[in-house]
Amino acid sequence: MPHDPNKPFLRLNDPKVAPRRRAGGGGGQKRSFSRTDQIAVHGPVFRNLRNVLDADNPALALHADPNALAPERLLVLEVTGSIQNFAGAVARITGLEFAGEEELAADEFDKDPEFYMLVPQLAALREIVSLWEGWERTGTVPHGYGPWRDLFFHLKAIRPWGPGDRVSPQNRAYFEAVVDGAPDDFPIRVEIELVFRQAAAARAAIERTITAAIAVAGGAVIHRAAHPAFAYHAVLADIPAREIRRIAALDPHSLAGADPVAAIVPQSVGAPIDTGDNDALTAVPPAPGEAEPIAAVFDAVPLQAHPLLAGRLVVDDPADLEARAVGARIHGTAMASLVVHGDLNDPPSPISRRIYFRPVMYAPAFGDELFDDDRLVIDVVVEAVMRMRAGGGSQVFIVNLSLGDRTRPFAGKISTWGRALDHLSYGYGILFLVSAGNICEPIAVAGYANEAAFHAAPPLDRNQAVLRGLDGLKADRRLLAPADSLNALTIGAWHRDAVAVPFAGVSPFMPYSGQEMPNLSSRLGLGHRRSTKPDILVAGGRQPARFDPLAAPLALHSHPNPSRFWGLKVAAPDSDAATGTHFTIGTSGANALATHTAHRIFDGLERAYPQLIGPMPFAERAALIKAMLVHCASWRDAEQFIRPIVDPHGTMHHEHWRREVCRHLGYGFMAPDDAVACADDRATLWATGSLGPEAAVAFDVPVPALLGAQADHREVRVTLAWMAPVRPGHLAYRAVKLKIAALGQDALDSVGVATTTGQPSNSQSEGGTIVHRRWCAAKIGDLAGGPTIPLQIQREKDQGLPIDEPVPFGLAVTIEMPGAAQIYAQVRNQILLQPQVPIAV
Repeated sequence: MPHDPNKPFLRLNDPKVAPRRRAGGGGGQKRSFSRTDQIAVHGPVFRNLRNVLDADNPALALHADPNALAPERLLVLEVTGSIQNFAGAVARITGLEFAGEEELAADEFDKDPEFYMLVPQLAALREIVSLWEGWERTGTVPHGYGPWRDLFFHLKAIRPWGPGDRVSPQNRAYFEAVVDGAPDDFPIRVEIELVFRQAAAARAAIERTITAAIAVAGGAVIHRAAHPAFAYHAVLADIPAREIRRIAALDPHSLAGADPVAAIVPQSVGAPIDTGDNDALTAVPPAPGEAEPIAAVFDAVPLQAHPLLAGRLVVDDPADLEARAVGARIHGTAMASLVVHGDLNDPPSPISRRIYFRPVMYAPAFGDELFDDDRLVIDVVVEAVMRMRAGGGSQVFIVNLSLGDRTRPFAGKISTWGRALDHLSYGYGILFLVSAGNICEPIAVAGYANEAAFHAAPPLDRNQAVLRGLDGLKADRRLLAPADSLNALTIGAWHRDAVAVPFAGVSPFMPYSGQEMPNLSSRLGLGHRRSTKPDILVAGGRQPARFDPLAAPLALHSHPNPSRFWGLKVAAPDSDAATGTHFTIGTSGANALATHTAHRIFDGLERAYPQLIGPMPFAERAALIKAMLVHCASWRDAEQFIRPIVDPHGTMHHEHWRREVCRHLGYGFMAPDDAVACADDRATLWATGSLGPEAAVAFDVPVPALLGAQADHREVRVTLAWMAPVRPGHLAYRAVKLKIAALGQDALDSVGVATTTGQPSNSQSEGGTIVHRRWCAAKIGDLAGGPTIPLQIQREKDQGLPIDEPVPFGLAVTIEMPGAAQIYAQVRNQILLQPQVPIAV
C-alpha cells in the first residue's frame, strides 16, 4: 500500500539492559616463515644497517642513500598478516613513532597481508637492529617485545617509503598528461600530503623541510593545513612543469623522493553535472517558516534569486565566492532545488525549514564550476562545519555533499577527505550524504557484430551484454572521494525518474529493458575493507545510452545530455530573469534527493514526537535518519539478474556472489515514500540511544496477531546505524562495532519468516557503520511464545585501545504484510508512547 502521512512511525518501547552475547568465529591462520629462511632473506639488510650504524657519521651515510633505512625516513614493514599489539610494542622503543598500518592487495599466498609504517630516530634504528640480532641468535626477544618476534617470523619485506608509494600510477599518468608540451617553468598546482607526526614540533620541522625543498625545485607553497584529529597534514603548492616531469618519472632526487612526503596528488577537482532542455517555470510553492535549518548544502554558489529558491536558503559565504561566480550557476542551483523541492516532476513534498547553504565552489566565466583553488578543499570543509555550528547553522545535523574529487577514485585506502568526514560526523553529530560519483567512460559490449544485431536480440540478452561489459570494468569505476567515508551515507544513482512522456526515438535508448538497475554512469563499490558502498541507490534520472558508430567492438556511451524525456527536473539559471527549469542526471542529483527525503523523515518524526526529537542529541538524530534511509532500501530482486553475470557457473560461495552484487546495488533501491511514513499493512518502529563499552540492550518488538492467522507473504527488516569514532592510520580504523544479535529460531517461527539471500551478507553488512537484516516468508507464525520478539543490539569489544565514550545509534524495525490492512493498528496498540499526529483508523 502507499504510505499514509496519518500513520507516522511508532516509537519502540524502552529497552532492557541485556548480557552481551559472545561473538563467534575467529581469524584464519596467517603464513609464517622459518627463522632460518628469514635470516637468509632479511639478514643482509640488517647486517648492512649495522655496519653503517657503526660508522663515524651513520645518519649522513644513511640519508645519502635514497634506498636506505634512515633516521626520520618512513619505513615500511610488509607482513603476511596482522601482528597483534604491534603499536604498543613500537611505543617501547624510544624515538620510534608508529605512523600507521594498512592492508596490502591479497595474493595467492596471503589473503590479508598488511604493512606497518614507522618513523625512527637514529637510536631507534639501533634498537631495531639489536632486536633482530638477538632474535637471529636465539629466536627470542626481551619481555614485552613479543610482537617484534611475531613480526620477524612473518616479515616479507622491510624498505623505505619511496617514490612509487608517493605517486600512484594513476597520478603519474595525470601528471604526464598535464605537462605534455608545457614550458619547463609552467606552474602546476598540486597537493602534497605529508607524513603525519603526532608532535607539533615534528610537524613544524617537516613543513619547514618540504617548504625549502619546494623552493629549491622552483615552486612555492600556496596554502597549508594540519588537522591532528584525523591525521592530516598537507601543503598546496605550485610546482614547475620540469619538476612535475621528474615526479612522474619517480626520480628519487625529486620531491617524490623527499622523506617528509606521504603522497603527491593533483589539486582536488570537482565533478561537474550535465544539464539540458530548459523548461518554463510553473507554480511556485510557498516558502517555509523561519525555524532554524536542520539540513545544509555545501556546493557551488547558487542562484539565490530564483523564484524556487528565494526565501528558502540561508546562505553563508565568508569567502565571497558570490563575487567570483560570474558564469552559469548550474550545480549549486540544481542541488538546492532538489534538496528543497525534490524532483519538480514529482508531486510536491514540502520540507518544513529553510536550508543552510555554504558555497565551496563557484562558476568561472568559462568551464566547469571550481573549488577555491587557493585553499586545500579538506581544510575548507572542516572550517565550514565549524563555522556552521557556531553561526546560522547551529541546529544542522544533515549535510549534503553532492561533490566528488574526480582525481581520487577509491583504491582500498580511505581518502583524507573521507577521514575528515568521519571525524566531523562523530565529533559534531552530523550525517553527511555524499554522492558516489559519475563516470562516462565507454563500455565494450561483446557478442554483437553491430548495433543492428544488438537491437535485434532478445531484451534479456541485451541487458546481460551491457552488464557483462560494465562488470568487466568495475575496477576502473570506483567511488570518488569522499564517498569512501565510513560514517557518511554514500548515494548511487538509480535509473529512475518521474518523466511521464516516453522518448519516441530510436537513439539514445535505455540500456536495461524492464530491469531495475543503477545508471550506467553511477560509480561502483565496494568500500573500506569490502564494506557496503554505495549504501543506497536513489532516483538519479533515467540515463539512456548510445553506441559509438565508429568503435569496434561495440562501445556503449552514457548519453551526456538530460532532457524532458529523461532526468530530474530542477531550478535552472536562465536568461529569462532566472525563472527557468531544466533537467539533470546522475549521483549528485540522487544524493540531493536523498537529502530531501532525510528532511521529510525528520519533519514527520518532529510532528509526531516533539517531546523526544527536541532534546535528542545531534548524533542520535543523525544515526536515526541514517538508519531510516537505508531501512526502506532493497535489491528488488535485481540480484537474480546480476548473479548469472558475476557468478556464471553458480559456484561462488553465497558470501562472494552477494558481495559482487552489492558492488552494484549496495543495500538497494530506496523507496522514498516508504521512508517517511507507514501504511495500513506496514508498521515501522524506531529507537535511539547510546551504548557504552561492551554494552547490550534488548527491545521487545510487537508482533501483530495477523501474522499468526494468515499464510501470506510477510517481511521483517531491521536496520541499525551508528557514528563510529575512527583511528586514522590503523587497520582497525573503525574503532567501534555495533551488532544486531541473531534472531533465534523461536523468534523467526513466531513471526513466520526465514533468512534470505536477497541482501548483503552479514559479514559485509557489519564491515561499516550500518547493519541491515531482512527476513521473509509466507507461512503462519507461531505466536505461542507471546506477542513480541526480542531484538538485541550490542557493542562488540572495541578494536584497539578501548573507547570510553558511549556510541550513539539509531534503530528501525519494520513488520509488513502486503494487503493486510490491520498490521499498523495491531502494532500501534502495543506501543506505550503514542505519536501526537491524529491517526485515521
